[in-house]
Amino acid sequence: MEMGQPEKGSESDREKNIKMVKRQLITAGIVIFSACCIILFYFSVQRYNGLHEAWSTFMEILQPIIIGAGMAFLINPILQFLERRIRPFIEKHSRSAESAKKLSRWICALLALIIFLGLIALVFVAIIPEIYGTIRFLIENLGNQIGKVLDWANDITGGYFADDISRIKASDLEETFQGALELLGNFLDMGQRELVSVITSGAIGAGRFVVNLVIGIIVSVYILIGKERFKGQVKKMVYGVFSTDQANVILEICRKAATIFYGYIIGTIIDSFMVGVVCYIAMRILQLPYAMLVSTIVGITNVIPVFGPYIGAVPSVIIIFLTNPMQGIYFLIMILVLQQVDGNIIAPKILGNSTGLSSFWVVVAIVVGGGLFGFFGMLLGVPTMALTYYLIGRFSKYLLRKKDLPEETDVYVHLKEVDLKTNEVVRKTVEEEERGYFFFPSKGSGKKKKKGSEEEENKEL
Repeated sequence: MEMGQPEKGSESDREKNIKMVKRQLITAGIVIFSACCIILFYFSVQRYNGLHEAWSTFMEILQPIIIGAGMAFLINPILQFLERRIRPFIEKHSRSAESAKKLSRWICALLALIIFLGLIALVFVAIIPEIYGTIRFLIENLGNQIGKVLDWANDITGGYFADDISRIKASDLEETFQGALELLGNFLDMGQRELVSVITSGAIGAGRFVVNLVIGIIVSVYILIGKERFKGQVKKMVYGVFSTDQANVILEICRKAATIFYGYIIGTIIDSFMVGVVCYIAMRILQLPYAMLVSTIVGITNVIPVFGPYIGAVPSVIIIFLTNPMQGIYFLIMILVLQQVDGNIIAPKILGNSTGLSSFWVVVAIVVGGGLFGFFGMLLGVPTMALTYYLIGRFSKYLLRKKDLPEETDVYVHLKEVDLKTNEVVRKTVEEEERGYFFFPSKGSGKKKKKGSEEEENKEL
């Protein structure tokens, strides 16, 4: 064999790998295209009234299934935890492994459901009465609270704005509360038919939701019991419709998506719950008011990454500030410290690097997701962006592998160019690194480059 001639075996293996990766990328492209079609369909539904009504009716029909699937998604970790501990015990006292598996699954599914519903009921029983009492107290004493804040502002300024503050307390607050009372009176003075209609429609809506919730609970149990069989049916359909290579890629993408979404959503819920608990304990220690209400607000808004803590902190600071301005300042300091602890200690321990996104892409995902789909877009935008980032990364690595170029991002951080003859990466010099330009050199560097290029041309001649 002559020098420099490539081996046929290695070349054929390389071609096979390229073809295999190409098929995988075609499948990934189909997945991305399908996601784009879903987004376009969503906006079409929102734009046209006929489609919107049909879609709303369809979603109302599917509401029990959606509730059941969501509950099964959240209950599944509890089910897995129970099965690891209960199934070995049942297998020891059972005649066959198959019957032990079925029995343990039924027992664990029911226990997991009871634990899940019990936790929700416990939270409601502990939180709702105190939140209701706090809100009622705030509404009844809002005028007095605002008056205290104005007095505090008057004391701080040394009475400089005393006349203005007295005028605000005498007129504006009275008008505001009179307007609120008139609005409440107008609502109570609605015609009998309108009032009955509102109450009836509200009762029907609440009754329909309760029925859907009960059906959803039953659906969640059946999903948990037969989840392996459901997965098998989906895999069977995928391999029947697509080629083997494409089906393998689809399943790999689905596993990656499940890992990203599952880890992120469950981790975020646990993290938000812990932040709410820590906030409640800290407020009790510092003797700050409205601990239960404020901790609930902080915990719920914490599910939104980056912006969530600040969204929850603003109304919480206002509520406490109206009661005692200095305590509002103490709470603001406490919540800033808590968010630093959460961002640097709690969240990394729970979430780890489940998304693989930098802070920049997290912000982009939240802004775009929130702009397109509101609250749920902000919540699910990060894992969706993580999956998109993963697919684009696979595509770029395929293109680089096809050109025999390095795949690691660190190589391109200090890259100046790629040598056309050797196909090797040329790193930037220390001087070029110190210039700090992004893509294009400065004016002074252009002259030096021109001089260097002339010397190279003279050498070649």
